[in-house]
Amino acid sequence: MSRSVPAGTILQFCITLLLLSAANRPLHAQSAPANPLGLSIHHATASVANLEKESLWYQHIFGFQRGPRLGSGGFLSYQMTMPGTRIDLVWQKGSARHGIANDAAEQGWLHIVFNTKDVAQTYLYLKQKGTDVKAYRDKDGKIQHLALHDPEGNEIGIAGD
Repeated sequence: MSRSVPAGTILQFCITLLLLSAANRPLHAQSAPANPLGLSIHHATASVANLEKESLWYQHIFGFQRGPRLGSGGFLSYQMTMPGTRIDLVWQKGSARHGIANDAAEQGWLHIVFNTKDVAQTYLYLKQKGTDVKAYRDKDGKIQHLALHDPEGNEIGIAGD
């Protein structure tokens, strides 16, 4: 049975890898080697309703480069890249965003988080670009991380190094 990926589900592949690595064995820090397979994140994928609008937003706001459109028929995608980072945006015929009931989050990944060297400057840049960016500050008022949403409501976080 084929099942489409909800538009709000991001990075499911990555969580699957994490779950598989921990399945059926207890985690003991003193006996488990750190990252024995040498894993790093290759890319994240978001299923979207409007592939063109979303890809242009990621280009304009974050500076991703859009690769050629891939796929045909009921599955289309763009690989959005910048040095060291790749996000795939996919459109699947029949996919739909699942609603959130009673302020409970949908199961699966809730957001993707990028690092930046200057979170305060990034905040100003994103405000200037007209995004819905929100700054989260520590007790001294220093910005610790940011949250914003793409045009379809997918959450993106940005943390300071």
